[in-house]
Amino acid sequence: MEKLNEIPGVVVEFAPRLLLALAILFIGKFVLGRVMQVVNRWVLNIPNVDKTLAGFFGSTIYFAVMALIIVAALSALSISMGFLATVVSALVLAIGFALQGALGDLASGIVLIILRPYNVGDEVELNGCEGVVTNLALFATRMRTRENVEIIIGNGAVLSNNIKNNYAYKNRRLDMEFGVDYGADLNETIVALLSVCKGDGRILVDPAPWAKVVSLGDSSVNLELRVWCKADDHRLIEMDLPYRVKKALDGAGIEIPYPHTSIVRKEA
Repeated sequence: MEKLNEIPGVVVEFAPRLLLALAILFIGKFVLGRVMQVVNRWVLNIPNVDKTLAGFFGSTIYFAVMALIIVAALSALSISMGFLATVVSALVLAIGFALQGALGDLASGIVLIILRPYNVGDEVELNGCEGVVTNLALFATRMRTRENVEIIIGNGAVLSNNIKNNYAYKNRRLDMEFGVDYGADLNETIVALLSVCKGDGRILVDPAPWAKVVSLGDSSVNLELRVWCKADDHRLIEMDLPYRVKKALDGAGIEIPYPHTSIVRKEA
């Protein structure tokens, strides 16, 4: 009964410190979130700022300041710093074993920001997924696909697999293969293929468009058309060329073969 009678006094004594700690935690988190929003907008408006580096350091600063807020909240509970350091060390050790994957993602994130195999805004293929990088953070990379779907990939998975960056170089080459009938005039076919490139300012003149016979198929002679363009224009040109090639081949009277099925009936 004596111990039970002491509980109200302990609650009354501890409650103000608990409320202060909670106030520091929630108000600090709220203010930090608002400040980081303003800082991120300000940084992104700076001319020639590196968006990848800005986002990475922004997330790093957020986690560091959040850790200080948590320490301040625990200090408000009158917890000894020596005891707190011991507890934190034990927690870090335990969490380290439990979250080895997350720590691997963190280390990989640091490596990615140093090596910079891709930047925010680049179209990349990571871990079998293709999209535009929207954010490179401490633990994960965010991408947006052409279908406007967000994909989040842990940095550890990114670094342990092949990285394909379509924007690594300023220009890209587009290769497209077309088949024509064996009876077609190949010189006229090549002229027709190259004609679709003329007047298109997106297709570079140096290196010049290239068209040659590349293989002989079962029912067609296969030619390849190669053009160079800016990385931003690659996808649009890839969608435009087939239509224009078909119109050019039709205009030149060149037939594009398609599979035929012959049915032979045997009389009994």
